[in-house]
Amino acid sequence: MDGLLNYHQATDAQIWDNFLLGSQPAYSFMYEKYARMLYNYGYKIAQNRQLTEDCLQDLFLTILETRERLGHTDSIKFYLMRSLRREIVRKLNAQQRFADNAEHDVDFKVEFLYEPTWLDSQISKERSEAVLRELNQLPARQKEALFLKFFDNLSYEEIAGIMGIETTSAYKVIYKGIAALQKRMPVDLLSVILL
Repeated sequence: MDGLLNYHQATDAQIWDNFLLGSQPAYSFMYEKYARMLYNYGYKIAQNRQLTEDCLQDLFLTILETRERLGHTDSIKFYLMRSLRREIVRKLNAQQRFADNAEHDVDFKVEFLYEPTWLDSQISKERSEAVLRELNQLPARQKEALFLKFFDNLSYEEIAGIMGIETTSAYKVIYKGIAALQKRMPVDLLSVILL
């Protein structure tokens, strides 16, 4: 089946189903396509390179070892982002419990580390730094939700699934983030994020 399927033109459902059937090329394609994006997302949460790398490796190893028990998905990106986030949160909570024998909420310190050409192609370096500065003033949940919506182009339902909140809460968190940015940013800078 792999010889007949061009993974660059296949749907997520086709790729995932081939992977579930044991296709090594499908697994390799998913890794090549999503590993860097997942690492960037995971690092924004963990703020620790080694932990992020470990969680990413664990994620891909786990899905490979348990593929016979995994369900169907129409969005590989959503599935992997949600799984990686859960793994990072689990490990951060375990580290906190080990450190002081108490459970803590994870403090999501989302950093917006862009490829230089992304914002630079939209606006000047000074203005891109201003956008990043204002984004990083928001509460962590708002930063993460805005990042997922406007930089990863995920739906509100997918954002809710990844963050472990209700869809209505995803709408509210994003709305509050945009409202806060509107108070502090000129319209032309805000439009860079929202468009």
